[in-house]
Amino acid sequence: MNPDYSARSNSKRGSALRVLSALAVALVLSVAVATGALCQAVGDRVVLESENPLGVPVHPAAGDARFVRWANSTRGSITAFDGPSGWYQVSATGTTGWVTRRYIRILEEPPEEEETDELPTHVVGTWNIEWLSDGHSRGFPENTHGGPTYPPRADAEYAALADIIATQLAARLLVLTEIGGRPTGGSDELDRLLTHLGQGWAYEIGTSGRDQRVAMLWNQAAMRLDHCVEFAVAREVIDDSDVFARDPLACLFTMLGPDATAQNDFIVVGLHLASGQAKAANHNKAMRIVRDSLARARADGRFPACENDVLLAGDLNASRYDGFIENFWENFDASGLAFRTLSPPIGIDYPGTRLVGVPLTPRSQIDYLIASGVTGGLVADVVQPVAHVHLELLPADFTEFRRRASDHIPVTVRLRVRPDDDAC
Repeated sequence: MNPDYSARSNSKRGSALRVLSALAVALVLSVAVATGALCQAVGDRVVLESENPLGVPVHPAAGDARFVRWANSTRGSITAFDGPSGWYQVSATGTTGWVTRRYIRILEEPPEEEETDELPTHVVGTWNIEWLSDGHSRGFPENTHGGPTYPPRADAEYAALADIIATQLAARLLVLTEIGGRPTGGSDELDRLLTHLGQGWAYEIGTSGRDQRVAMLWNQAAMRLDHCVEFAVAREVIDDSDVFARDPLACLFTMLGPDATAQNDFIVVGLHLASGQAKAANHNKAMRIVRDSLARARADGRFPACENDVLLAGDLNASRYDGFIENFWENFDASGLAFRTLSPPIGIDYPGTRLVGVPLTPRSQIDYLIASGVTGGLVADVVQPVAHVHLELLPADFTEFRRRASDHIPVTVRLRVRPDDDAC
């Protein structure tokens, strides 16, 4: 064989192989770009996305099967990479967790903001702040089964609560339960919380319940309080518990637009039902009382009779998904308001709202938002059909969250801010 020909042939084969290799690399890179699987590095800004509408599974350690869910579109940054598992540690909303590559997208520079006709929204919800009562320790009932007892909250814990409410939740109105109050009215604990929230925040608190009362907390730049009523309920024992150890607190609020103009208004009823998920008869009776009390308040002028926007919110100590049957989860009626629970019909799709057990895990599903579903009711203004249980707030050590915050997890929805459409 001609040696010159052989050399030229080998050279051509080498060039062809180099071209094919380059094409293969380009193909791999194009697939990586298409799937969002670019090589991430520590410090990269990322956004987490899952096809599951409940959010992204986030784990306490690389390769750990346990997880909580963070909301889709959560933004954060990569803080570590675990080579053996290929998992990434992401820091977001003040906490960290581990995720697999499939849920990570590199966060590109956002485009310049454009004008939009999308309506503004306000975050409203409920949070049981475990025994917010100065001088009171916490941890029951887990501390009777080997769990820790937590000391009374210091100023650092109050600051943490304020940061969660104002910054991480960006809440504009919250129903709060287990709040300490003064015999003469008001609350030393909420006064103390306001010092950390800063100017512009206000609260209303019920008079019943001693140091576990129902309260409303709101940002006055977003909400205007119009009127409050505490539904006084006579003592009635069912299933070994008073139907209401702390009476419901109902308030009429008007949402404020970006220019502080009054927009749509709605009634919020703060609830804390008797402890014990098995007490279905007690809970059913309590909710009938709420229904009837609200109907009377709308009929006698304490609230506008034509106000169809109503939100029931709080710690119901009842689960929509256990074997104890309550009758207020769907089409619960108060003068035709047709209430609808803002949680899915299947329990596996609604996260636990309370940390229970030793060790702690978010398993107990007892905190809910229930909105009026009648035509012109509040459901029409709810942005998402399922309330957001804020599991993204939980650090890898669930005990740490309970120590600095609560055994309950906040539950919120977004309400559209727009001109009122009630008949009144």
